[in-house]
This record gives sequence, C-alpha cells and structure tokens, in this order.
Amino acid sequence: MPVLGVVLAAGAGTRAGVPKALLRTRDGTGWAARTAQVLRAGGCAPVAVTVGAAADEVRAGLPDDVDVLGVPDWRRGPGAGVLAALRHGRAVGARALLLTLVDLPDVTAADVARVLDAAAPDPSDALVRGGWRGRGGHPVLLGHRHWDRAAECAASGAGLRELLRRGCRQVEVAGALRDADTPDALPAGTRYPPGTARPARDG
Repeated sequence: MPVLGVVLAAGAGTRAGVPKALLRTRDGTGWAARTAQVLRAGGCAPVAVTVGAAADEVRAGLPDDVDVLGVPDWRRGPGAGVLAALRHGRAVGARALLLTLVDLPDVTAADVARVLDAAAPDPSDALVRGGWRGRGGHPVLLGHRHWDRAAECAASGAGLRELLRRGCRQVEVAGALRDADTPDALPAGTRYPPGTARPARDG
C-alpha cells in the first residue's frame, strides 16, 4: 500500500475562535477538505482526517473518499490524533504515514510530493519532515518501522520531537512553519463557518 496521508484536524482552535478544520477558503472549501485534497494530489493514498472538536460539523464537510478518524480524547492534545493515525495506519496496512496539520495553508501538493520522494525507495524505513532554513515543521513522514517509538512519544505528551531529532531527513518546504493560529494570521479570503463571528483582531 502507498503512503497513508493524515490531516491532523481534531483541535478546538481556541486562538482562532473556531476549530480550524471548519474554516473555509475563499471558494467555500473547508480547510480539512482542502488539506486532504493537497495530500491526495501530492501522492498520498488513502487519505484520512482526524476529527474531535465539532466532529459532526467537520465530518459533514469532508468528501466521501476521505477516511474519518474519530479522536474522542482530542483534549489531550495533538498526540491523541497521532495515535489515532498510527492505529489506522496499522489497520489498513500502510507502509508509512504522512502527517500534516490542518492549519498550514501554504503547504502545497508539490511540497507533499517532495517529502514522499525523499522517502524513496523504502518509505517503511524512512523518517522525513518538511522544514525551512534549518527549522523542522510539516509534513512529517513516519515509516512503519518507527511507529512503535512514535506511539510512545505521542502517548507521553512530548510529541514526536525526540523521534525526529535523530536520523530524520529534512527537505525544504516554504510553508512548513507558517501555521495560521490567530485571526490576524489567516490567509486573505478565509471565511468563518456560517453563524460564527470572526474574533476581533489582536491589539
């Protein structure tokens, strides 16, 4: 099986004022659906999205060809979504996971393809991440030989930093670090879901 792409989208988006999976592009596409499209266009198959906060609303905005991974313990933090992704990866027999965050609007399909290319010829043994000028970011590719350690890191609450610190290949991805956490950081044309007031700008 090719690499499983997973959009980590279960958080509440407290700083943005709404779960960021529910934000919409200028043309009305939900951020979770848009990011799933980017992963698929970049070469991931299948593609899944984790859901937690506002799960029903996020699920309703996803296309039928996306697997939905419920994260009932999403309040524990991003590690809960990573664990859900690892469980799903094992269930579908994936050789590797490619993880990305829902709030990285500058990551493109070409960036995803670049990370996948860096994992060749054997993605099951690879550790690759996108980054910029020496700083690590997303997407992150975890070959299945590293999943036990990844699960330990995610369950500990420490994230994947320790795993990725050693033996991880980094490729340049210009949008790897610019997450959109606050209303001021959202790309032009970003729309809030109907019935949700956009928070006041910072300052």
